Amino acid sequence: MIPDGSDPRWKRVLTTESDLSSAALATRILVTRLRRDVKAAPATLAAKITELRDFVMKNPFAVADMARF
Repeated sequence: MIPDGSDPRWKRVLTTESDLSSAALATRILVTRLRRDVKAAPATLAAKITELRDFVMKNPFAVADMARF
């Protein structure tokens, strides 16, 4: 099950420097970009969470990646 956008795990993924090495390449690229965007403009956090959640919903491999974060 994919958590709701208000789940604190989404924020944690985008605001920490947790290790991404076990994630699929596509997930690593997206999360890295989103982290950089959030760091540059913290007010965009909600939009970036939505973008990440949409990606996970569309890509079954990403569900397993997010379960590790």
